[in-house]
Amino acid sequence: MKRTSRYLFSLWATVLLAGTGWSEGTGTRGILERYRSIRPDAKDLAMYRLDWATSLDDALKRAAKESRPVYLIIIHAKYGDITSGHC
Repeated sequence: MKRTSRYLFSLWATVLLAGTGWSEGTGTRGILERYRSIRPDAKDLAMYRLDWATSLDDALKRAAKESRPVYLIIIHAKYGDITSGHC
């Protein structure tokens, strides 16, 4: 009986709130605002704009040519791919 009461109350609250205009902020505009508020800034996504090499050999050659250091990341996951964020 409690489950039915909770369901009816939830249904009633949804109908009531939909009629008051409260739900207008949860439409497309609300979703986009929420997305923008939680999306990382460009500085937080800088790692994904790095010029990754696909192998250590390629990285060492490029580092020597460009006088840059090599930062080695080893991924132990079977399907790991740091460039797409799957480690």
